[in-house]
Amino acid sequence: MIKKYFWRIAAAAGLLAAAAAMLTAYFAERGLARLAPGGLGVAFSTRIYSAPHELRSGAPADLPGLLERLARLDYREAQAPAAPGEYGRTGASVEINLRGFRTPLAAQPPLAAVLTDQGGAWEIRDSSGGAPGAVLLEPELAEELSGPLRVRRDPATLDELPVELRDAVIAVEDKRFYSHFGLDLRATARSLLYTLTRRGLWGGSTITQQLAKNLFLTPRRTLKRKAAEAALAVYLELRFTKDEILTLYLNHIYLGQDGPSGVAGMKAAARFYFGRDPAALTLSQCAALAGLIRSPYLYNPRRDPAAAERRRDHVLSRMRAEGMITPGELAEAAAAPLAPVTLSVRPDDRGAAYYTAEVVRQLLQRYDEEELFRGGLSIYTAMDPKLQAAASRAAAAGRYEAAVLALDPAGGGVLAIAGGRDFAKSQFNRATQARRQPGSAFKPFVYGAALEAGFTPATLLQDATRTYQNPGGETWEPRNYNNVYAGTVTLRVALARSLNLATLDLAGRVGPAKITAYARRLGIDSPLENSLAVALGASEVSLIELTAAYAPFANGGMRITPVIVTAVTDQRGRVLEYADRSRVPVITPAQAYLMTSLLESAVTEGTGSALGRYYGWIGAAAGKTGTTNKGRDAWFVGYTPRLLAGVWTGDDSNKAVGAVGAGDAAPLWTAFMRSALGGAQPDKFEPPPEGLVTVEVDPMSGLLAVAGCPARREEVFAAGTEPREKCRLHPRGIGGWFKRFFGIGKTDKNDRKE
Repeated sequence: MIKKYFWRIAAAAGLLAAAAAMLTAYFAERGLARLAPGGLGVAFSTRIYSAPHELRSGAPADLPGLLERLARLDYREAQAPAAPGEYGRTGASVEINLRGFRTPLAAQPPLAAVLTDQGGAWEIRDSSGGAPGAVLLEPELAEELSGPLRVRRDPATLDELPVELRDAVIAVEDKRFYSHFGLDLRATARSLLYTLTRRGLWGGSTITQQLAKNLFLTPRRTLKRKAAEAALAVYLELRFTKDEILTLYLNHIYLGQDGPSGVAGMKAAARFYFGRDPAALTLSQCAALAGLIRSPYLYNPRRDPAAAERRRDHVLSRMRAEGMITPGELAEAAAAPLAPVTLSVRPDDRGAAYYTAEVVRQLLQRYDEEELFRGGLSIYTAMDPKLQAAASRAAAAGRYEAAVLALDPAGGGVLAIAGGRDFAKSQFNRATQARRQPGSAFKPFVYGAALEAGFTPATLLQDATRTYQNPGGETWEPRNYNNVYAGTVTLRVALARSLNLATLDLAGRVGPAKITAYARRLGIDSPLENSLAVALGASEVSLIELTAAYAPFANGGMRITPVIVTAVTDQRGRVLEYADRSRVPVITPAQAYLMTSLLESAVTEGTGSALGRYYGWIGAAAGKTGTTNKGRDAWFVGYTPRLLAGVWTGDDSNKAVGAVGAGDAAPLWTAFMRSALGGAQPDKFEPPPEGLVTVEVDPMSGLLAVAGCPARREEVFAAGTEPREKCRLHPRGIGGWFKRFFGIGKTDKNDRKE
């Protein structure tokens, strides 16, 4: 009886195994039949989207900009728009039949909206005459990563691929390729251990398993997929010879990204990275291409030559360990430069390459390349395409290398990133990856810390030469930008004119520890010197962190986190992540207002006054220039009530080029801002919050102005810190008249070029 049941169970198991084998074969043959058109197996396009665009009643009416957006979104002009995706124009009005959309963070139902230019501002009505207040245009597609039909591939026979290239791949990916039956049991055990316990290593797939995964399976990492991969690998070993499997693998492996298209196969990769056919590759280049398989992004020789060379050297060492090359060949190949050819980037009128590359760089910290490039993800960003195009144009217009970054100061969304003048020549993102000395662009944190410590805009500072001693005992004699010293000045004048010696006087009274703590609280995360040198911007920072750290001045005192990726969904629309857009109060609204007032003075009467005098800026703005020693770096970080932007320009090699904040960074900022605003003047800054008072002071003494004072200014103070004493420098009567007549007490004007 037991034997009878045993044979029944065995027969059932055999039938199930046979059925599974038949299904595996059927599934595999269907997939193999699709190889001719060329694809990356089962792959789905990953799409990167901009933010939705809000149209608000009362916002500046920018008809040309609106029509450009509608064209990019494939809206069609019609005389009588009736269907979603159509619009029509009548005089000063535009009727838009919104398609409607839903993302993880926003939704817009289908709606017929009528936008009318009322004196330079939009008025929005729906088709029934209602006033929705605001409507949304759907996100624009910024980039599409490789899907089934977006692949650069040049099929090659095995004989077309040099032996060194084949050996390099086998050495680093599957050294027992010619001896196993499709599975490496030890590696498979490690992979299963990882899946079950999350303590082991995932790696260990053979070349045949990788081929099965690339041809037939989705990128999702599950135990079910791993089992299917193993079954398909065994089938491929039965179906093809080892050389045929290797040929298929070398023609289908994913090796990088050329804009929206994936680069697949060694022949296409050889041409893409090195501009030559496989037969002309050097041993060094063969090893570099083999090294790309593990991570085409991390080991891209254009993006990170040092990482690519380290990976190449690892491949060469594996080849030497397997006896494929001699010690001399290894040494010669390791010493050879990789010399990748310049990337040829397709025309992009939005200039979004730096932005989308930063999206990929950030997400690769949380997703593997297979899932990111082939998993059908939808990636939603904070990018504004109009501002992105403006940032790219501004960065390209400078005399030197440049970076431009724009933020929403209220919510932290990164609206635009131009990480350099030309993405085709350099993919290094100077807005997010570079760290340089900010010079005087760091000074607002010194003055902000001083306000918090009880100093006022009318506090008197000494702008005079003196010798300082470093903690190590060395002496230090800092100077003003043009070697002109103003003597006694108010705190407002010192920041507006960017007076180094007055700033050091203030920093010495506040203390470096309070200054660095203040800067950290507002968002500076890079290491900062705990000495007076920090006050003059001696510590290196990135453009994105410096710009974001100005946000509390612009938004009433809230620290923001710069947000590039706002949400990610999978192929089925399930949300994989949301960005953290929380805001933390770090300074009071009164202190934020005071800092904005001080930085407005820098733009209207100080080092930033070139914006209006030379570059055509009109309207409210607050900001600060920065110039480092011998013009190695020039900065301008500034904001209007709704938009914050930072600019850096200089030389990548840190060479002294004579760049100046007011002469090189400020015009790029102005060009970007004017384009971003569409020619409209920015709104005025908010009125002062509670807790502030305004009194008339003498700018020379910082005390209450009297009749004899030759100059007066309305100054704002935190309540209780305003001066109580009257000015004694300018007495009334005949004595005061003689002093004023002969100019006693006047100070030299400082040069405003910094």
